[in-house]
Amino acid sequence: MGQEKREILVCDCEKTMRINGATVAKATGLPALDVHSHLCRSGIGAFEKALNSGIPLCIGCTQEAPLFSEIAAEAGAPDPIFFNIRENAGWTAEKSPPAAKMAALIAAARLETNPVRTKSITSDGLCLVYGDGQAALDAALILNRRLSVTLLLRNSNDVVLPSVLDIPVFCGQLRSATGTLGAFFVTVDGYAAMLPSSRSQLQFAMARDGAQSNCSVIVDLTGGNPLFANSGSRDGYFRADPGNPASVTQALFDASDYSGEFEKPIYVTHQPDLCAHSRSQKTGCTKCIDNCLPGAITPHGDIVSIDTGICGGCGSCAAHCPSGAAQYQYPGRAEFITRIQTLASTYHDAGGRNPVLLVHNVETGTALIGAMARFGRGLPAHVIPQEVHAITSVGHDALVSALAAGFSNVILLADRKNAGELGALAAECDLTETLLGALDLGKGRISIANETDPDALESALWNLKPSRSICHSNFTATAAKRETARAAIALLADSAKKAPEHIT
Repeated sequence: MGQEKREILVCDCEKTMRINGATVAKATGLPALDVHSHLCRSGIGAFEKALNSGIPLCIGCTQEAPLFSEIAAEAGAPDPIFFNIRENAGWTAEKSPPAAKMAALIAAARLETNPVRTKSITSDGLCLVYGDGQAALDAALILNRRLSVTLLLRNSNDVVLPSVLDIPVFCGQLRSATGTLGAFFVTVDGYAAMLPSSRSQLQFAMARDGAQSNCSVIVDLTGGNPLFANSGSRDGYFRADPGNPASVTQALFDASDYSGEFEKPIYVTHQPDLCAHSRSQKTGCTKCIDNCLPGAITPHGDIVSIDTGICGGCGSCAAHCPSGAAQYQYPGRAEFITRIQTLASTYHDAGGRNPVLLVHNVETGTALIGAMARFGRGLPAHVIPQEVHAITSVGHDALVSALAAGFSNVILLADRKNAGELGALAAECDLTETLLGALDLGKGRISIANETDPDALESALWNLKPSRSICHSNFTATAAKRETARAAIALLADSAKKAPEHIT
């Protein structure tokens, strides 16, 4: 995994940030770096000229990505790669120049990326709307314009039927639901069809328990407990509070597109020959099963089976797997660690010192960083953000690799609402801290920040006094977890004054 030949275009966004083109170019090995001020407006000609060169482009702007992509498509050119130097580096109250961080972000953006394997999922548009009363009926009628809807009512007391009813209506209580988009399987108790002669109140006949059926999409408007653990990552399952019209509208809007064929990333692969789950029917390791909240991992003889349709990509299984049998692919281990190493080495080459790695997910972390940049002090110059699909995919192998590469501290930014999903991540952090303590390299370098308030996060980051970097050493990361972890730990041990022969 190396640097791709790409032309870099950066803009100081109408001079609202400082970009030292010469310093950044030198640190990233570029012959030169022109800094634009109105690239998306009056300077759009420079972008069009770069498109005509035939060289793939990297654009240091994410806000105007739709505009640049549209122009590239019209020109028949490949879509540029977009990265953010404004909120991530340029918009900051830091007095010291942000050139080192900008250089690191540019160098990482130029890295080659490996395509992720996907699987095809087909949804026939059969949708089950589950809820109470008139609100559920209204939602079902709206959604039926795009999907083929069946309505299951827990309570039908206040329902007034329209003069034309083009959806089937049943009463019942969902006992269980399994599966995922395109392949849900439900069991209903008290299941009965509505009588067409229903007048002032809905009437149902021949109720029975244990009725079973299939559907492709489920919209849950009950407001009660979710039908699935970790329901936010269950493709095809949409849940909303019936008392919150905006939430219901969003759920209906999202669900309405789920008919047709979709490509889903295969987040995790499994190597059976490395699996330590069981031998001769004697159970050994169950870490992946215990930490898979959606229930995508089940025992399969002496190994385990991962349902890629149910898997939502949290990565806890791969992060916590001691043997490396479960391997995260979004991105893969070698690609992720190489990116971390590139950030650290480029930052140090540009004159930066004691960088802090802030690992965050797309959904919440990016919004928090944006809020700090727009309304507060932004990120300190030494805090380098790295976006991931899920922070729970980070294991001790990546943490020790980051420290070996030159990061002084690693902060894993989590959302408070997901606090119950961090068991495996916390264990990986504790393991890393135990290693550091035994090597006398200082504890407290690894931390989890459960924060959703940008002011609180900003205060914590600006008040943090980073440790001194342990070393600035890289190695060639591979897909093998144990070998990667050992290589990084060896570099840390070489930097320790006295490394013990054994670490308990």
